[in-house]
Amino acid sequence: MSDNDCGPNGVCEFINGQGLCRKKPDVTAPDQCTPVCLASEVCTTEGCKPRFSALKIKEPANGASLKGGTISIVAELTEQYATSAEWPGLVVTATRQDGSPAGSIPLPTRNGNTYTALWTVPNLDEQVTVTAASPEANLSDTVTVDVDTVPPTFTISFSNPPPRTPGSYSVQAEQQDQTSGYEGAFRRDETVTVTISSNDDSATKAELAVIGIGAGGAAGRAEPVITVDLQPRITCPGGQPVCGEKTVDLSAPEMSDFRGAMRFQVSGQDRSGNPGTSAEAQLRVTRWKWAFDIADRIEVTPAIGHQGTVYFGTYSGARVGRTLGVDESGRRKWIVNSGDVTGSPAVGTLVGSEEYVYVAARVSGDTRLYAFRSDGTEKARCTYAESVDVPSSIAVGMVGGVETAVTTFNGSSQTRIVSIRPDVAGAECLEATSSFMPHGNAGAVVLEGQNVFFGADDTLITSYDISTTSREPRSGWPGSLPSLVRGLAIVAGNVYGNISNVNNPSSGNIFTVSVEGGNPELAFPVSNDLRVFGFAIGSGEIAYFGAETGSSKDLYSLRLETGPSTTLISSAVGTMRGSPVVGRRGNLYTVNANGHVRAWALSSPTPLWGVDLAQGAGDANISPTLDCLRDSSGQAVANSRLGVLYVAASTKVHAFIVDSPGMDPNAPWPKYQHDARNTGNPATPITSCP
Repeated sequence: MSDNDCGPNGVCEFINGQGLCRKKPDVTAPDQCTPVCLASEVCTTEGCKPRFSALKIKEPANGASLKGGTISIVAELTEQYATSAEWPGLVVTATRQDGSPAGSIPLPTRNGNTYTALWTVPNLDEQVTVTAASPEANLSDTVTVDVDTVPPTFTISFSNPPPRTPGSYSVQAEQQDQTSGYEGAFRRDETVTVTISSNDDSATKAELAVIGIGAGGAAGRAEPVITVDLQPRITCPGGQPVCGEKTVDLSAPEMSDFRGAMRFQVSGQDRSGNPGTSAEAQLRVTRWKWAFDIADRIEVTPAIGHQGTVYFGTYSGARVGRTLGVDESGRRKWIVNSGDVTGSPAVGTLVGSEEYVYVAARVSGDTRLYAFRSDGTEKARCTYAESVDVPSSIAVGMVGGVETAVTTFNGSSQTRIVSIRPDVAGAECLEATSSFMPHGNAGAVVLEGQNVFFGADDTLITSYDISTTSREPRSGWPGSLPSLVRGLAIVAGNVYGNISNVNNPSSGNIFTVSVEGGNPELAFPVSNDLRVFGFAIGSGEIAYFGAETGSSKDLYSLRLETGPSTTLISSAVGTMRGSPVVGRRGNLYTVNANGHVRAWALSSPTPLWGVDLAQGAGDANISPTLDCLRDSSGQAVANSRLGVLYVAASTKVHAFIVDSPGMDPNAPWPKYQHDARNTGNPATPITSCP
């Protein structure tokens, strides 16, 4: 208990250890006190008493953090006995830890019992003692404040990318981007740990902004700001006192280019509110995943197995080509000496952990239709004595309750429709000699139910029932066309196809005919004057394809159900001998004969991004294919924004990270031979990425 507890007219008096309030003595004339009171005292009826009872610094508070500028130091002097005498002055000082002055403070001004001094805080980063003293009143008060006028600095550092396995011919794909400056780049499908460090231990938070890659490498869209908590650590980069980490998923920022630099920007302040010096660092990111070099020429569209294995064959020209299975990382799983492969392989259904890989190949003296197990061992083989010119693609489906793979062989003396049923005892090999010669050059073969469809001779489209031994086409077939059939699709009871003349860029079309047969109708253009090598059909039954004349090579879309009305997507895209692939999230992927890979948003005539391969596919009818993003076990990565685009060209199969998690499941025929397994069968589900 003190005098302050007794009100303005009371004082505290302790009797027997107990504080009691009583009336304050009255002030009298100074000459009534003997001896004379001191200047800090006042004469009362009870003798000399201290005039002032307390001096208190009200601002700044003890322990306050000050970030510089001019600070008001406010002190209150409490008058216990009011008199008409002058108020004493105050002296305010600021002292550093070493005892030296922390700047000079002018004499304060007074308003009543409140004194205010203006202190210009010097550039310091330490504790300062502020003292207000009244020598006349024999009173003083001190507070200790943290003065921090030095802004913090921030630095950004990144974790190292995962190691990249170097490539070796026919064994391991090259995982490192070969473009100069991107050898150590992160991939689009990876994460990076970003460490933010500061030289100021009072900085407890920082704001991290990630800016994506815009078109042509310009700054792209900025992602929402990430707050990073900073804490004292002995392991902070560069010996900094505080740091914090955040893991950034590189699939999230905009990436409107094949490769480029994402920008990471950090800002923040210290405990006193001093804004720190912002920092920026760039991280190079690429879509390159790998490139597998087999040294022999590849003329097929790879087939993708249920767990991401990439199956393809090679063409040697001497009938000693090979067939391979390559895992999602680009490591060869197996290789067999199958003979030359120029028709795209296909993959059957998954039973347990087993899937059959169907391959048609030429060896010296005969032609074979294989069924390989997923480990590359041979399950079954159907051998045909005559060495045909070029096997076509393969279609796969259930015929009579048994998985059946069917293709066509074009011999010099006779033509065969051949099929294999590896799960039937003795690997049942079926054959029908066609009265219409199938064409080669990787012609499409598609299957609906028990009916197979393919291009025959140079100007026919025909169909057979492979559940019978009949050597005659189905009723209503064949149909006549102006040029050679390249690609086929079956959608809603109709067969669609594209035709082209290799020697005449102004001859070609897209046609349609009922699955029950009849006369094919030209859909685009009705005048048959644009060559079309391949097409895909997206949702809404919109076909996408490259079309060319002697002077133009353009990318088009065509809504099939409304007739010959087309939309030009982009001009001067080059010759597209393969079909586009329609991906999820509204993206389209194309490859031209020169190896120019492009990603498109269907609403824009400008590619989202592109990459030019060292060598193109040339005259080979090779189409890109698209799969889910998969982990090292081959399982599709759940909730991924990404997928993998596979592109074969010359002697290499390339894998690129794209922003489509697989093909569009709403597209009735999103690529060449319908699906990633190349089954050429509308009943095969489009791989749905989780």
